[in-house]
Amino acid sequence: MKPPGVFYEDWEHPVGSDTEVMSTIATAFGPESGEARTMQLLLDYRRIYGPYLPLGAAGHLDLILEDTNLATDLAESMGSVQTETRDTVHSLHAQGLLLIADDGSLWLTVPPGTPNSAPSGQWAFIEKKADAPLKAVAG
Repeated sequence: MKPPGVFYEDWEHPVGSDTEVMSTIATAFGPESGEARTMQLLLDYRRIYGPYLPLGAAGHLDLILEDTNLATDLAESMGSVQTETRDTVHSLHAQGLLLIADDGSLWLTVPPGTPNSAPSGQWAFIEKKADAPLKAVAG
């Protein structure tokens, strides 16, 4: 899938197994370094998104979850904890069912080529789920 918008222009692809990548970073920067924490986050995203990571969008989605009550509300309605809810929201995002619009808001979407996609075969933005976070990240 190729989601539209500025948050989906840059994609990352960590190469190597999680152990190999973390070992390289730990050797170069130290196991407790900011670089190691950042790489651990990328590897966490890779577990959800697969080998190619929409880094700007995934990071922005985390800001939305931190800045709004979305994760809390979903956790309560699903009867789960917020960390599980975060993974669920990221999974929906990875499937194209949630996307970040250019203004930074989060939308329920329908991917192209599916029965309810837009008539032109494009992405359908159905319902806004959250406004842009107060501490927005440029896409």
